Amino acid sequence: MSKKKIIALVVAIMFIILWVLLIYKLSAMTTTNSNGKSTDIIAVFIEDTLEITNKAGITKSHPTDAKLERASGLLNAPLRKVMHASVYFVLAFMIMFAVSFIFKHQKYLVPMTISLVLIILFASFDEFHQTFVDGRTGQIKDVIIDTMGGIVGLLFYGTYYYVYKRGYKKALNIRKEVV
Repeated sequence: MSKKKIIALVVAIMFIILWVLLIYKLSAMTTTNSNGKSTDIIAVFIEDTLEITNKAGITKSHPTDAKLERASGLLNAPLRKVMHASVYFVLAFMIMFAVSFIFKHQKYLVPMTISLVLIILFASFDEFHQTFVDGRTGQIKDVIIDTMGGIVGLLFYGTYYYVYKRGYKKALNIRKEVV
């Protein structure tokens, strides 16, 4: 492997480690902190969206603080699950890139299987870790949601790889044959 490829692999692994540390840090937040921050973010998003749509003349809504709090509370749980899946989508994509790089993009099923196993193991470890955090619990449901996000990330990477990389190379070969 060339020096450039080794550097690219090391950088990819460093990004994976940083992403895993971010997930770990977010999982270490207490329930009160975690729910409070996400509810606050949702409330700000709703307020900003209403301000923009009101100024544009699309809406004329000025909800009370109680209504904003209720709306952000209702959106909190589903959006947190979407974030679970999204975070693991990104992690799966990064792991698949690194593992495929190690296997020199020659096989797809082996890197995909290794990546999926790593995603499941980390999702399980993350939920186990949460059992030691005040007010948090480890839930199989979250492992499944994380894994589903990871699977979508792997499929996204696979689509990119097969359509862009292999399709592009195949198109170049056809072009050479025509010329």
